[in-house]
Amino acid sequence: MIPYRVRGLQFLHGILQGVAALLLFWGWAALFFFLRMEQPTFGQDRYYIYCLLVAAAFAIDLLRSTDVRSSLLHLDVIQSHRLSIRQTTTIVGVLLFFLVAAKDQTISRVFLFTYASLLYLVLCLTNRYLPRFLAAFVFNRKREQRTILLGSTKSSAKLSDWLRRKASYGLQTIGLITDESNPPGEQSVPILGTYKETERILKETKATQLLVSELPMFLSKIGRLGTLCDKLGVRLLIVNDMEEKLQCSISFVEDDGFSFLSLRHEPLECPLNRLLKRLFDLVIALPVVLLVLPVTNLLVWLFQRAQSPGPLFFFQTRTGLQNRNFVIYKYRTMHDGNIDEALQASANDPRVYPAGRWLRRLSIDELPQFINVLKGDMSIVGPRPHFVDHEALFGQIATYYRVRSFIKPGITGLAQVRGLRGETRREVDLIDRIKSDVYYLENWSFFLDWFILLRTTRQMLMPPKTAY
Repeated sequence: MIPYRVRGLQFLHGILQGVAALLLFWGWAALFFFLRMEQPTFGQDRYYIYCLLVAAAFAIDLLRSTDVRSSLLHLDVIQSHRLSIRQTTTIVGVLLFFLVAAKDQTISRVFLFTYASLLYLVLCLTNRYLPRFLAAFVFNRKREQRTILLGSTKSSAKLSDWLRRKASYGLQTIGLITDESNPPGEQSVPILGTYKETERILKETKATQLLVSELPMFLSKIGRLGTLCDKLGVRLLIVNDMEEKLQCSISFVEDDGFSFLSLRHEPLECPLNRLLKRLFDLVIALPVVLLVLPVTNLLVWLFQRAQSPGPLFFFQTRTGLQNRNFVIYKYRTMHDGNIDEALQASANDPRVYPAGRWLRRLSIDELPQFINVLKGDMSIVGPRPHFVDHEALFGQIATYYRVRSFIKPGITGLAQVRGLRGETRREVDLIDRIKSDVYYLENWSFFLDWFILLRTTRQMLMPPKTAY
């Protein structure tokens, strides 16, 4: 299969480069001291250690650069130089770290840096030309994959770029099997026949691989195709286009002998990640509740006494984790007894007293929600919780709306720092907000939380126009 060929070429190329780096090390060491370019203190045992360090550094770089190496056959000159610079920097960095840590004076610094220069040149040449030579040698005509596509002309057209890139790995595209009676336009590959003629076509063309380009269309026929391919000695490869058909990301999960297909990748399903996020919440929320809230309580109370007497806090039922309701705490920013909870606040809303506008604009009215964080109802970062009566309406606008309930709601979120806050006047505004929430759910990381928190701090100092 092509993925094995790609990975195999990556590691074969890396191993040969490593051998070249070690041969260069000993060859240049012998020549360097033979020419007496510098009076050496040649601790032979130490140079064996340096050689092992070069090998270790090369192995580290090989394992961490699989993304770049996956396209070795298609690197341009600039990309080859970048890869070579990174490899050289890694190797020299490991050697220098050892020299400093061990306070080693054995190795000649002139030798080290001249070796680094020569190594860079060798790596440039091997990154540029060695992959093509290896591919031509390893994937010769005896190892060609004579491939036939099975699917629609549209799906095969999407694979055309991939097929062209993989030709260097021995993949030869013979033609297409399709049931389309009137294929549109000119095709990049010849049409060989229909699905019913698959066995005959495979035999006549001496194909070695059948590539099914549309899984759902042929799902009921996969078993028969597998049996047929085994019978004829043909490899069967199936394009997984489920994400495109379902229009959402897919994760494959294995547990206790069973294989599952999940429509969401959820990092916060890991207890360790949840613990890390909870510690993040507590470290920030505790100081805010103990040190900041007493001061803001007094200031907000004074504003309210002067402009809108009434209770300090505003309590409202919102929907949170797993669609469970909870009571959210906020500073009251509207006149007491003049609050229509189902109506979203708008610009110049007459229900909001003057100081309340600034409290809302600077997000100070949200500070009591740190109490919700301590209680465990909310997190500092997460999807903003909505009023209970809005849940059904929002669920009709976006069918995946309730996916947000997979994690705790937050005081701030990715949607808010992207400017998607305030009144949702258009359906597209709500959809964009929900997409941001789902993206956060599927791509959570500790660093993403910090990024959102820093952006939120910036927005508190320079509020967006939608903050009212």
